[in-house]
Amino acid sequence: MCNIGQRERRRRYTYAAAALVAAGAFVLGVVVGIVPQELVPALFVPLALATEWYLQASKSFCAFLALLGRYSFEESDDRGTVEDPANRAADQQYAVRITATAVVAAALVTTVVFVAL
Repeated sequence: MCNIGQRERRRRYTYAAAALVAAGAFVLGVVVGIVPQELVPALFVPLALATEWYLQASKSFCAFLALLGRYSFEESDDRGTVEDPANRAADQQYAVRITATAVVAAALVTTVVFVAL
């Protein structure tokens, strides 16, 4: 139910790309010695955001709206309430899965980078 339109998908892809560039710049900063290696765990934040925004864009699904039990279709400002309890629960579970996937992926990549550097 918590669909997002093409404009919102593009925006989330853009945010994901920006977060990924920030993560890459952070790693480069560690490699060249500008950023202390002890701060590598902070890489988790841009990686988690990049993954979350990418997954939401690719699935055309807004996890935040789902957790609130609300919806948005296409480019409309209509953000009504998901009335059906089964749909609401399914949306919320899907939102949690997307976020959990982002957290696990970011943690794994951060760990690999930490060990590698």
